[in-house]
Amino acid sequence: MSLAQWLPLTLVCLLGAMSPGPSLAVVLRHSVAGGAPAGVLCALAHGVGIFVWAMLMISGLGALLVTQPAWFDALRIAGALFLLYIGARALIAPPDEAPSTEVSGGPKVGHRAAGEGLLIALSNPKIAIFFAALFSQFIRPGAALSEQLLIATTAAGIDALWYALVAVSLSRFGARRSWRPQLNLLNKVFGAILIAIAAVVVWSVMVPG
Repeated sequence: MSLAQWLPLTLVCLLGAMSPGPSLAVVLRHSVAGGAPAGVLCALAHGVGIFVWAMLMISGLGALLVTQPAWFDALRIAGALFLLYIGARALIAPPDEAPSTEVSGGPKVGHRAAGEGLLIALSNPKIAIFFAALFSQFIRPGAALSEQLLIATTAAGIDALWYALVAVSLSRFGARRSWRPQLNLLNKVFGAILIAIAAVVVWSVMVPG
């Protein structure tokens, strides 16, 4: 793949990563609650999930999933249930169990941030649709494995770097410090957002447009 081909791919992947959605909400939640380390771990794990999706789409397995409505809807429901779980846990957590009590960034915080970052990527079927459209423009028939890996790594790397930048920015510019007194409230706001997104997904499956 030449530089002239790689640069447009990079730009499209960056725009895709910057688009708001449940992934951004999860990264923001961990960044505000656990600081830059938790947010960056969430971002890196999300990038791993993106790499998995990218390789699935390149191999053709992901495209098969997208063309099977029942399988695809099942994935959408699974993703919505995961969002509902995260959101409900954030809403019902009492103040003494909110993430503000875990700001020290211990292993428990890191494991939770990484786990949710990975699962929110793997359970988001919109990523499959995005890659199906993207790779049809950039992958040549019979492309070598090295070129396929370059494309998948580019998509995953840009995604992880973008969300890591978001996490670090919240800490670097003092946003988290100014929000810290309201961490419990913010945690519940993020929870409500995730539940709302889950409800929209379920509605779109049950009542297709």
